[in-house]
Amino acid sequence: MKNKYRYLHITLKGVNLSRIFKQCTNKNIQLYNLNRKSYKHLEFDIDIKSKNKVKEYAKSQNYEYQEDNSGFNRVVNFFKYRFGIVIGAIFFLIANILSGFFVWDIKIYGNSTISSSAIVEVLKNNNIKVGGIVSSSSLSGIETILTNQIEDISLCSVIKKGTAIIVNIKEKLKNEEIISMYNGKDIVATENFTIIELSVSNGTAQKKVGDSVKKGEVIVAGYVKNASGKKVTCKANATIKAKTWRTATEIYQKQIEINHRTGKKVKQQYLTLFGMKFPIKNQQNNFEFFEEEENEVTIKNNFLPFKMYVKTQYEVTKQMIAQNFEADKQIVVERCQKKAYESVKNGDEITNIFDVISEEKNCYVVTSYIEVCFELS
Repeated sequence: MKNKYRYLHITLKGVNLSRIFKQCTNKNIQLYNLNRKSYKHLEFDIDIKSKNKVKEYAKSQNYEYQEDNSGFNRVVNFFKYRFGIVIGAIFFLIANILSGFFVWDIKIYGNSTISSSAIVEVLKNNNIKVGGIVSSSSLSGIETILTNQIEDISLCSVIKKGTAIIVNIKEKLKNEEIISMYNGKDIVATENFTIIELSVSNGTAQKKVGDSVKKGEVIVAGYVKNASGKKVTCKANATIKAKTWRTATEIYQKQIEINHRTGKKVKQQYLTLFGMKFPIKNQQNNFEFFEEEENEVTIKNNFLPFKMYVKTQYEVTKQMIAQNFEADKQIVVERCQKKAYESVKNGDEITNIFDVISEEKNCYVVTSYIEVCFELS
């Protein structure tokens, strides 16, 4: 059985159609499924490779030539007149394949004190960067390089997932209390407070009971004087008890502005690729006042990092309404106290609590105070 996608159905109309048989025989062109509708109408099938020869002969004999636009021929004609689609499809396919070798994003997890820019800089110096070609062999040994060049990294892993580089790090543990309390060999105030007890076992006191100190001031210096009065360096050691205030503030406006949506809205949609925006659909916004919401729409594409965003703008009218502080007072005070309690640290001993409310021209100011005592050693 002949394959219909390799054969073409031809219709010829004209006089002396019998000549076509001799011509095809001379050129070794086989005709199939001959069907002579009339002496001026002949139909047959030929191999697609013979199409140009038959078409050229039909033209020379002034035959009316038609070919069946189906099967393989239909596909050929479709792309023949849509050559841009073919080029675009090929380009898109090649771009997708090639983009898999590139890196379009670097994601860093686990860092709190180490800046992401420092990690990115080390990667860049080792030819791992956004827009660059990165293979698995390029990542060989990069964990060791990061650990050696950035002192505060204890462990790290670097993998390539799709078009992104994923860096997971674990920072070295530090004694935060010692770091914040000691500046060299001195005992330094870690925050503002008042000294209520001070017992020095090593070093020289720079403050006394009742003194208010600011963050960063030296309380006990890391030296002692020997019998001749010469300073001898040592590590300061002392028991210090202090008190301070944990505070929080709430502002209560006497009037607030309320937005009411009218029901009218417009949308703007756009794609982003490598920091560039490509608008898709934009409606004109003629609203005087509006609220805006933006959502990211997921695009399933493992190669090119396209992102689509839909920005919706809702028309609103504005209205100023008065608030009743006396009615809301208890809620505001409790909210303020809650914020103050959140600032209380482990080891704090609460000794006093009170609130202060002051009235300003356009608002009320509520401040909650929590007095605490704590020890430094």
